[in-house]
Amino acid sequence: MKNDAVVQEMLIDMIILESVLNTKKNILAKQIDEALDTKDKPLFLKLSSEMNILLKQFGN
Repeated sequence: MKNDAVVQEMLIDMIILESVLNTKKNILAKQIDEALDTKDKPLFLKLSSEMNILLKQFGN
């Protein structure tokens, strides 16, 4: 029974982490789109770099 609780906790942690990752990716993607729309190259480069770091951290 103890092993089931550990597995369940790990799955919950994975779901939460995935949700946080998706939220951050969505926010960054919207900000990148806005930077492109306004032709703000420095902001675009900064946000793109952040997105690349985020993707590398989570292996996507």
